Amino acid sequence: MLALAEYRAGLGPCKHYLPDTAAPDAEGAYIAPEPLRCHACTAIAIAAVQYQDSPHPRALLFNAERR
Repeated sequence: MLALAEYRAGLGPCKHYLPDTAAPDAEGAYIAPEPLRCHACTAIAIAAVQYQDSPHPRALLFNAERR
């Protein structure tokens, strides 16, 4: 468990391991392909718009269900 905690502490915001991705020889070694769209997240974002003016909208929990 300690090794896993140490590994996770070394992850960057992109969830890649910083000792590898921040190394000087890693410059130019990565590309970012076109993004994928999560259609569940899209549905949630659309539903959340109607609640943006409600009290504490960030406290609302939304769910997406497949039709």
